[in-house]
Amino acid sequence: MKLKIYNLHASVLLVLLLLSACSTSRDITSIENLEKADISADELVSMVPNYSESLLTISGSGRAIVSEPGNSERVTIQFQSNRDESLLTIRNSVGIEGGQIYVDSDSLLIYNRIDRIAEKVPLRDGRLSSVGSIASINILDLINFTFEANDVDEIYDDRDMYVALLYNRTLLNISKSDGSIHEVVHANENIAAPYSRIEYEGYGIIDGFTLPRRITIFSRDGESRAALLVQRLDVNTELPELSIVLPNDVPIYRP
Repeated sequence: MKLKIYNLHASVLLVLLLLSACSTSRDITSIENLEKADISADELVSMVPNYSESLLTISGSGRAIVSEPGNSERVTIQFQSNRDESLLTIRNSVGIEGGQIYVDSDSLLIYNRIDRIAEKVPLRDGRLSSVGSIASINILDLINFTFEANDVDEIYDDRDMYVALLYNRTLLNISKSDGSIHEVVHANENIAAPYSRIEYEGYGIIDGFTLPRRITIFSRDGESRAALLVQRLDVNTELPELSIVLPNDVPIYRP
């Protein structure tokens, strides 16, 4: 039996890894009209919060709107994540649990509770739709995007923002006032990226961590997006074992 990954609901997969936040007032479209910034890569990196060593787990819930050509849906997401794996549970607008997604470093396990279908696929499976591929992002990596000084090729600026151009041609829009990242834009030729753009907004301080409360992720083709408002977020709490417990009569299909 050949399953279609998008079977879990066009919206469910896009919402998946989204546990974070966003939408900015200024998109990065071009650096042609910007001046070179008088700041070094080391100085810029030191401004941007990097919690890769101190933020080890997150859990919480939020509401998301998933939009794709011809379809829009509101869902609720509950999520738990550490640095190695994530577990998401998705409910529709009337509270019916539609499915779960477990993500580790190698694969996605997708369980459609309504249709009683489970499928395990590699993260870079070519059959993943542009929307579904977003589920391959670890939630902690998503909510706290980080980079190193040796990743930076050039730095530009305007009155309020620094724009960092990385060697892989990714553009970062970074606030001058507090170092928060407002936008991440991947080059069109970067086929390894599961998304084309992420927008962050609504930063707040949670137990000493400055994190976004709203996020918008755009699919690789730019035609689908998911916007999540995080309503509850707990950091560095002990998590239970992250796994999906499948009914005995639900087999796991593999490509």
